Amino acid sequence: MIELRKVTHDNFDDILKLKLPKEQERFVAPNIFTLAEAYKDLINNDKPPMVFAINKDDEVIGLCAMEFNDIDDDEILYEKFGDTTTYNFFRFMIDEKHQRKGYGKQALEKIIDFLKTQPQGKACSITVCYEPDNEVAKKMYFALGFEETECEENGEMIARLAL
Repeated sequence: MIELRKVTHDNFDDILKLKLPKEQERFVAPNIFTLAEAYKDLINNDKPPMVFAINKDDEVIGLCAMEFNDIDDDEILYEKFGDTTTYNFFRFMIDEKHQRKGYGKQALEKIIDFLKTQPQGKACSITVCYEPDNEVAKKMYFALGFEETECEENGEMIARLAL
């Protein structure tokens, strides 16, 4: 069974050992960067980032990170969709030896279900950024109801799921 679990002393080393296939490394920042970025955000923001190990039973097979964002009225998501808040799903990876088994889709379903509970406040949408040539990610996001926004951020495409 796929579960999202808090990052703890017990699973921290396992998270750091996760790897992507070489051809995917350009799509996702290393897990140590994700954890460091989450720490930075934790000590500098009102709302802490939500970082979880992705487990299959008791084995760590991936990592995900999300954040709650207020949207300024000059940002494209406000202008185009009227969104004033969003849960940004900014990091997602499944270890190379666990890919192509359906675990990524199951983990994304768990993440969406979690974010639909609006754990840090009411939001208009869930957004995810992905590299334009990452067809596997794009296909998976769209299969779960995300829609293309035709918006870009730092060269990445933004997909949106209305809440």
